[in-house]
Amino acid sequence: SSTPEVEPAVEPIENILPWEVFNKEQISDLLASAPAEILTKLCTLLPTPNTHVDLKNSIRADLYLLLFHFAKQQSLSVEQTGALATLYQHVLNLVTEGKELMEIVLETSLLLACKKELKPGMKMNFYDPKQVTSISEYFTSGIFQHFKLYRFSLQQEQEQSIISLEKIVHTCPPLGSFDPPPLAEAISDHDIETYLNAPPPETPRSEEEGEGEEGEDKDKQEEDAKPLINMENVQNVLDTVGNDIMDKFSKDMKNKCTEKENQYLSRLNKVKKAMD
Repeated sequence: SSTPEVEPAVEPIENILPWEVFNKEQISDLLASAPAEILTKLCTLLPTPNTHVDLKNSIRADLYLLLFHFAKQQSLSVEQTGALATLYQHVLNLVTEGKELMEIVLETSLLLACKKELKPGMKMNFYDPKQVTSISEYFTSGIFQHFKLYRFSLQQEQEQSIISLEKIVHTCPPLGSFDPPPLAEAISDHDIETYLNAPPPETPRSEEEGEGEEGEDKDKQEEDAKPLINMENVQNVLDTVGNDIMDKFSKDMKNKCTEKENQYLSRLNKVKKAMD
């Protein structure tokens, strides 16, 4: 008689989903860090370099930063936080691959409900029903609500343009040196005495030019000796101004008298005509 074959026992598969993105030490360090430190460490661990110019990397780093903030708020353990990061990475990959929103929502729901395995023999069985509800609400209010924005941003190829600018770098002088160097180091003493401190050369002049210049100097001195303002000049100015004022005044008075006279004659003529 043949003995029945005994099926070999299936060895349990270790669930390594929490450590797909970060290891245990990295997650513990991130949970214990401040937000600014978390962002810096995420840029190194993910990695997401050049977040100041790369839109995709900047979005990914910010999303994982918010994810760790949510994990802190919910007091998730290191293992639960690691599993959440793995699930989040899976959702972002589906968005990048161009999957539709309803397809991604259904996939996420099945994984959180442990009705589907993310990897063979590995389920997301790390959360209680209350935590599953909180995680579902977080996904809904975040990446699902702004699905089109994230899909466009993560799928859009960013144009890269290299701009090169010529720059002049000024370096500091060595310690203990002068900047700029002293004059004695730049110009020798001989050159200073010969060229810089030398008196200006005198041009030879003829006797006639000397006599002419002396005569001009005397005339200039006599002219300078005369005062610019004296009583005679002041009297001439006052007489001229007074005559101008009087002429103008007399002309104005004559014109006004003539105008009044014409008015009186006109009125007398009208009275005379009326009496006739």
